[in-house]
Amino acid sequence: MKIKQLLLLLPLITCISGCGGETTIEIPYEPKPLDTNVTYDNVYLIMGQSNASGVSPHAFLKEKEADVYQKYTQGNDKVLMSFDADERIQKEFVPTKWGFGCGEDFFGPEIGMAETLSQKEETSYIIKASYGGSCLLSQYVNKNGKKLQLYNRYIKFIKQQLKSLESQGKNPRVRGVFWMQGESDSYLYPDSKYYIDGERYFVKYLRSDLNDWIYDYFNFVDAYIFSRGTWYYPEVINDCKEKLSKEEDHFYCIKTNGEDETAIRLSLKSESGQGDDAAHYDAESMLLLGKTAGEYIIK
Repeated sequence: MKIKQLLLLLPLITCISGCGGETTIEIPYEPKPLDTNVTYDNVYLIMGQSNASGVSPHAFLKEKEADVYQKYTQGNDKVLMSFDADERIQKEFVPTKWGFGCGEDFFGPEIGMAETLSQKEETSYIIKASYGGSCLLSQYVNKNGKKLQLYNRYIKFIKQQLKSLESQGKNPRVRGVFWMQGESDSYLYPDSKYYIDGERYFVKYLRSDLNDWIYDYFNFVDAYIFSRGTWYYPEVINDCKEKLSKEEDHFYCIKTNGEDETAIRLSLKSESGQGDDAAHYDAESMLLLGKTAGEYIIK
């Protein structure tokens, strides 16, 4: 049953059924009331695997998106960013720019997200915590609700960065997360059908563990994995994501395969002449994905 926002003032009891039977874990979540007299410093998270880290080559946008390319060559100082992505760590918050992906030549959703955020807010902060090839069910949270190595690593990093903002006199408010992940879990079929259990726990753990910085609500923005790439059974993962978007409050799912009028259509690098990579989005698609995620996360 869908939990109304008013009831979030009470601790949540999450009951999830998996192959081992019903598991009950108490996951407290009590978002603080939003004080309209207080100025908050909005923080947005990016998490997931390689399409969250970013393997899209920004050089292909130099002519097609000349203004954007110039802005993020210099850096967008309205959106400051910190990250722990694929062993590349930037602890200090710095202007968002190209090269915050898996390497200096690549970018992830942060550029498009920064474009959206900077049009709506004076100053925003992004924390990215992601790892290429990572698997929700074996590295973040399993189907029975056990927190795993990457979840523990990244929640520690995110908390450290929030406390760093506080030490600078900021008042961080975590507005939500963009989760771009699921490709690796599609290989686990038939166990990939349990993705919905692991992700349901993941959402609730994030909200609970970051409760001290959440006011009023926390948006969880998910996105379909690509259906035309190298992944096995992407429809299983995407079905789990879609079901959760209808089950959970403040949970949004971006359709990325052009399925209907509500969807965006993304392309792989191999489809756009940007290499033979059939696993990662081309530059134009990554920019669009980030912009779209930004529109949902700021709701």
